[in-house]
Amino acid sequence: MKQGTISVVIGSHSILHSFFVWRAWSILYKRYPTFMETICILLHDIGHWGKDYLDNLEEKRKHWELGARIARKLFGEKGFLLIAGHDRYSGYPKSFLYKADKYSWYITPYWWIYSNNIIEPKIKCGMSNKDAVNQFRRWVKESIESGEFRPSHDMYIERLNGDKAGRP
Repeated sequence: MKQGTISVVIGSHSILHSFFVWRAWSILYKRYPTFMETICILLHDIGHWGKDYLDNLEEKRKHWELGARIARKLFGEKGFLLIAGHDRYSGYPKSFLYKADKYSWYITPYWWIYSNNIIEPKIKCGMSNKDAVNQFRRWVKESIESGEFRPSHDMYIERLNGDKAGRP
């Protein structure tokens, strides 16, 4: 089974991640997402399905496309742009979903990140699970509190490279 499929079914891009994005949205924007926004939150990472997103950067950069196409069929251009705008590689302006997606990792409990490293062991990049979780949480905290809202995949690339070379 491909990395992305595992991730969408039970890993870091599963429905539980969508719950944390939904919660992050309500914290950041001081309101609950609408029905359309909630469906888009559920769809935003579905494009990881069938992809080796950790090994193939091009596949990762296109993961937004499937959810955005589905959202366009359901909600028109507004839904498309909401999902497309959650990924900086889409070429579309950042949407409200961009920050909520990044902020979700700031509020995600330790146990969920820890379990993702078990389900998707490649994420650890050879580190112990505890060290990988602690490093990731430090980087997310630094990113959010600085106002940068960096994509978590950039942090994975940095960990893989053993340095901050993954910074754009």
